[in-house]
Amino acid sequence: MRKRTGDWRDLLSVYALALDAKKIYVGFIATIFSVVIIIVATLAYRGLNHLGLLSAPSPSLMDLGEATGAPILWHFSRGTGMDMVSTFLILLNPFYGNLAHFALSVLVYVAFFWAWSGTGGVVARLAALEYARDDMPTLQEARAMVNARRRAYFLAPLMPLVVIVFLSALNMLGGLIASGWYVGRILLIFPGFPLLIASTAIIVFLIVFGILSFGLMMPAVSVGGKDAFESWSTAYSYVLWGPRRFISYSVLAGALGVVAVVVAWGLAEFLIYALCRTVGMGYVGSMPWVHYEAGAAGGRFSMAIWPAGSGLWEVLSAVMVALLVVVRALPVAYAFAYFFTAGTVIFFLMRKDQDNIEVEELYEEATEEEEEIGEGAKEPGAEPSADEQGAPEAGEAGKEEVPAEEDEEEP
Repeated sequence: MRKRTGDWRDLLSVYALALDAKKIYVGFIATIFSVVIIIVATLAYRGLNHLGLLSAPSPSLMDLGEATGAPILWHFSRGTGMDMVSTFLILLNPFYGNLAHFALSVLVYVAFFWAWSGTGGVVARLAALEYARDDMPTLQEARAMVNARRRAYFLAPLMPLVVIVFLSALNMLGGLIASGWYVGRILLIFPGFPLLIASTAIIVFLIVFGILSFGLMMPAVSVGGKDAFESWSTAYSYVLWGPRRFISYSVLAGALGVVAVVVAWGLAEFLIYALCRTVGMGYVGSMPWVHYEAGAAGGRFSMAIWPAGSGLWEVLSAVMVALLVVVRALPVAYAFAYFFTAGTVIFFLMRKDQDNIEVEELYEEATEEEEEIGEGAKEPGAEPSADEQGAPEAGEAGKEEVPAEEDEEEP
């Protein structure tokens, strides 16, 4: 990273700060977790819809039941994988369907918070150490910080969700009361309606500010060592009391991030294209080594890659496709690393503006040796050391006790 300035110009080099093998590795782990959550949640949504537990209609979804084993990997990377994504996007709206849809959507958010709070915390800690101290921290240092404060990382984004669920349950209770005859509807109008308006306004506030401040919650723990409530409230307060500065920082970082991710995605796709074409030009056989299709078809641009052949060759081809899918996932991992790296730098700048704390000040987790030394010095009943007893007074420093001489008896 270039020389730190402590102002908005530092955001211009966030793309380089995020371009770190350790951060991209952590982002890749987060990408794998996210894909697993999407697949499991979509299958659960499909199962609940078949059982008739969802009142909302299920959109088009590719039949994963016909795909076995590894094919899920390349089906997800093909254009048909967008059907799964479209289904999953509905799950991100907890108010789309009935109570079963709401419960499944909340579980999805909890799963994402668990996966992203740990990995995002590691990226934020790495970025904080590198930005504030201008050194190259190890992955073990960041993981030690996250492991020591794992609860704070997880509960910080979860606390607004808990309040949202609680207020939504009150609104559902209002709907249950209104299900009664005329008495329930009268109670819904007064005094229920003003209370429902107030609770819904709080829900909207928490959702909007939760989305805006999510990128600041992990850095609040990594930079300031705050607990879950302090991290949540600090992130909200920075957005609420410094909106102009926060929006300007976010727009600048977001625009540069889009450019950086698009460049990374283009390089990864060009690598896959060049590899498939060059190997294909030298491959001799009736079937290609892998199927690769890039272009516009049916009014939609597609870059699909799937195995070729049959039998054992299809299995070997599937392995190569899986490796190419890993290459395709690297830009996503970089986007994850960029998001939390930019959020960390923005947190530093917002903290400097709101709390007058310089960027050099960074929370350090006490080591076990330091804790043992601190506890040992305060053990009850321990004898005070020579320094604690104090030095002897000046008048007594040179005095030594001399035994009195006995009078000699005369013979």
